[in-house]
Amino acid sequence: MTDIDALALLAEVVAIPSVSGSEQKLAERLRDLALGFGARSHLDDMGNVHVLVGSGTRTVMLLSHMDTVRGEVPFEHNDTFIRGRGAVDAKGPLTAMLVAALTSRDLGLRIHWVGVVEEETLWSRGAEHVRTTVPVPDAVIVGEPSGASSVTIGYKGMVQLAVRCDVPRTHTATPGPKASEILVRALGRLFDAYGTRGHDNFSDVGMTVKDGRFDAFSSSCALEFRTPPDTSAPALLHEVSTILGGSVEVAAVYDVPAVIVPRSSACVRALSRAIVAQGFEPSHKLKTGTSDMNTLGRTWKVPMATYGPGDCHQDHTDNEHILNQEYLDGIRILRRALSELDRTIPEAAS
Repeated sequence: MTDIDALALLAEVVAIPSVSGSEQKLAERLRDLALGFGARSHLDDMGNVHVLVGSGTRTVMLLSHMDTVRGEVPFEHNDTFIRGRGAVDAKGPLTAMLVAALTSRDLGLRIHWVGVVEEETLWSRGAEHVRTTVPVPDAVIVGEPSGASSVTIGYKGMVQLAVRCDVPRTHTATPGPKASEILVRALGRLFDAYGTRGHDNFSDVGMTVKDGRFDAFSSSCALEFRTPPDTSAPALLHEVSTILGGSVEVAAVYDVPAVIVPRSSACVRALSRAIVAQGFEPSHKLKTGTSDMNTLGRTWKVPMATYGPGDCHQDHTDNEHILNQEYLDGIRILRRALSELDRTIPEAAS
């Protein structure tokens, strides 16, 4: 596949809308493309698309997500960049991984590329399905924008809580605290406790209030916490409940733990060496969001890392775009990293 072909493929992928829950058209196109290149490919029961390239006793999984957040970004493809919703998060990494897989069939590895659904939703159902139904591979690279010269080695966890306050219904002029007043004051105490610093630092808890409904007699909202590795979901729930007070009900909705991998991980080393071979100085990032590395890392204790071309500051923005050259550099780095893993992952003991 030439550079022109690889860029044309990314432009096509970006031009196909695939908001969470509506990924089927893109999945079918990627399946058909892979079959046309002689790879084995299928869609699973969740709608994830799987592509298998090569053979051998060792398997490296390349996994990224097909879905995007909502929001129109006018599509544009020129000699410098490709603009459109998902160009960075994560169709650039997704497509770079697919091209790298399809053009690495001569290695002694079995490469299992997966495009998953619904990463941008709370439950990450696509990656959860992979985690619970696919045999554990020997190594995993998750596709998210890290920048062509960077490897992401850690993500915060996430805890989602539902908060509610109810008081007996009366005339609004009747003396006594209203549900909205109680909840607003309680949220103020939470902001005093956590502030907003957590979204700047990997080691702090970050809090976001979402989906608020503030009525005099029944008020509610969602609380989303981004958590460092030393913060457990049960401990956070207890602390939040204590701060909010007994008049406010708190219920756990969802949580996924933080994940961090050592720089000595086979995947981190392979990607770092590949970045050097491409002429860049590698760096390693800790991110304050979450990714499917959190999901897979729940139970898969194998070498992992996250990598992908694209500037993560473009994620979800109204000007989301990826530079053509960075995307092509990412493909070459992924190919080289696969070669490194072919050389360094040991064969299973007989």
